[in-house]
Amino acid sequence: MDRLITAWALAGVGSTLVIAVVRLSARGWETVTNGLSPIEWVVLALTSTVFLYGEGVMALERRWVPHVVNRARELRRKSGAAVRIGAPLYAMGLIGAPVRKLIRTWLGVCAIVAAILIVRAFAEPWRGIIDLSVAGALAWGTIALIRSFPDALS
Repeated sequence: MDRLITAWALAGVGSTLVIAVVRLSARGWETVTNGLSPIEWVVLALTSTVFLYGEGVMALERRWVPHVVNRARELRRKSGAAVRIGAPLYAMGLIGAPVRKLIRTWLGVCAIVAAILIVRAFAEPWRGIIDLSVAGALAWGTIALIRSFPDALS
């Protein structure tokens, strides 16, 4: 049962990432298929590289995924039904964390929402370029989470 709760936590987090990757890449792919100028291709390459390394590798793979895995493993010691039902939220640190961690995590969520609202205001093709770059970073994070799945269940 403990492994099932850990798997639920990681699968819930992973599915959230997959949904974001699918939505963002669809919009980004549409932008690319509509055609980009040479400078727009350069911007796409640069932003993709920066997002992939900065967010995908440094933030998601090296910091966030290990945190999520550790929190998912902590669920084995938790007995409350609410925490187990909300296992993905617990793993992400959105519930059941110390107050300072909760504040930091929820401020991060607010920053992500603000970034989404700002990027939505961008004109095409810039919005699609950013969306595709973010999708690449999130895909990298998703792969890192999937790779950590067997260790998390052990």
